Amino acid sequence: MNTTDSQSSTKPTASPSRRKFLGHMGGATAATLAVGAIGLEPLLGVKSSIAEAVEISPTTCDLRVQQAFDNRTNAALNEKNLGCFAHPTNGDEERYANKNYFANFTKTLPHNNLGEVDPVAYQALLHALSTGDFMDFENVPQGGTQAYLNPMGGLAFNMEGPDSPATSLVDLNGNPLVPPAFASAEMAAAMVEIYWEAVCRDVPFANYGTDPLIAKAVADMNNLMRFQGPKPVTVNNLFRYSYPGALVGPIVSQFLLKPFLFDGVLLDGRTRVPAPVNGGNGIDFLTFYDEWLCAQRGFPAAGNPFGYPVCPIGTQVFDPVARWPRSVRDLGQVASQDAIYSTYFRAALILLGLGNAALDNGNPYKTSTRQGGFSTLGFADLLRLIGSVHKAERHTWYDKWNVHRYLRPEAMSGRVHNQMVKAANYPIHPDVMKSSVLTEVFNYNALVNQRRGVGGGQGTFLLPQLNPAGVPTHPSAPAGHAVSAGACCTILKAWFDENLAVPGPKVPDATGTVLNDHTGPTLTIGGELNKLTHNMTEGRNMFGVHWRQADNLSGNLQGEEIAIRILREAKATYPESFSFSLTKFNGTTITI
Repeated sequence: MNTTDSQSSTKPTASPSRRKFLGHMGGATAATLAVGAIGLEPLLGVKSSIAEAVEISPTTCDLRVQQAFDNRTNAALNEKNLGCFAHPTNGDEERYANKNYFANFTKTLPHNNLGEVDPVAYQALLHALSTGDFMDFENVPQGGTQAYLNPMGGLAFNMEGPDSPATSLVDLNGNPLVPPAFASAEMAAAMVEIYWEAVCRDVPFANYGTDPLIAKAVADMNNLMRFQGPKPVTVNNLFRYSYPGALVGPIVSQFLLKPFLFDGVLLDGRTRVPAPVNGGNGIDFLTFYDEWLCAQRGFPAAGNPFGYPVCPIGTQVFDPVARWPRSVRDLGQVASQDAIYSTYFRAALILLGLGNAALDNGNPYKTSTRQGGFSTLGFADLLRLIGSVHKAERHTWYDKWNVHRYLRPEAMSGRVHNQMVKAANYPIHPDVMKSSVLTEVFNYNALVNQRRGVGGGQGTFLLPQLNPAGVPTHPSAPAGHAVSAGACCTILKAWFDENLAVPGPKVPDATGTVLNDHTGPTLTIGGELNKLTHNMTEGRNMFGVHWRQADNLSGNLQGEEIAIRILREAKATYPESFSFSLTKFNGTTITI
């Protein structure tokens, strides 16, 4: 479906300037007027004359000031007229308030031995969120040495684009998206998927068609009542998204494989990755209960006021060989060592290297042989836009802290573990408890614990983490990486021709040390950008820290909406006549 976005600021008409006026005159008349205005001395090179620079502009100072004011005012009015945005929750916080808030994010607070929060400490957090006072957050009880990450971040005002609370989380059909409730079949499906991602970390993507563990994962996930990914699950769409073009060809985006120049330094996309557990000497973390409990408390130090036992944060074992991402473990690491929008800066460098032919058809400089864009519709402008969408993180932080306070997969796995060992009883949907993945994760953790010499070498039902400290110290939904990916890739799709084929596509071999030619269907810029969105989003699930629907889909669509609204505002500021066109994640094409 094609739609045209007509929401933009109206630019006041400028009065004719000297340049415009002269442009309408005949050659002789224009020359005569020019001589009269400037004088003969500068034109004839008379030594006694003094050449002076003349400000030449299509507007006047007063009119320019008014235009700038109108642009800012219109942008603010457009946002104000959208009104307030709804922020519904799943109700778990109220539902389980008298049961130690076991369905919410509680990391770094004091916890009992079941990993359930001290309710008084959690209420102190709620109080601080209600006041927004820095010192109230300082006074929230702390169970260990880890600090919260920016609980005030969602309260900042944005001077460009939407305000922090001015979006609603929606699904691909535009319906309100509420994070699945703790006891729901949707939560069960999300938990089963992330367990499978963990135990399949070391299976090369190139081997998915033949590997027996992958076959088990596919069969098990097809039994889930409310799985939110592509269905039926197959070896070709396992752990993937159905965004336009994202299921075409290999799972890894070409923008993570292609070489690029950074300040003249040639980089080829290979990266440092953790050593594999299966087939290597690698390890994961939080695979035994005491370490998991330490992580919930924020890793207590010696002499802590609660008398908690101390356990040190572990150290990751890295592969000595740099590799192109060829497995869940590799892609999870790639998605977790970026610098907010560095990956999209890299994609921009690759795309700009294709020349003007790769630009969107609405860009007037695509076919111009006389002019090139730079501060407008050029390289500097693109990087400005990519850099500006970091404000999208403020939207994410508002929903994380001020709305949902949604628990992370790490905490959910502790609930599953305690249920399985009969230490506690939680309303976990039976799709988790009957999944064959629990046997796989138990055996996987036993292997890791034997290798590490911890936990008595016994297995657990905990979610193995790639990060030694486990998940970040802020709530789960939506995912910050997801909103950045959605926003930045939306900007890139608006800037470049999505239908253009990516030249020389490659695919990593099973070792990640060789790139082979891709011989399948054509890979397009739009499809590979959607795939990059997936890689940098679902890669965080592969790392063990987020959820498919609650965090990633919601974050991608939130980022897309923020980017579109920023593009609307930007459109009104350009002197050129042009349009932005892009295909949204739901397949709808819009023109701004």
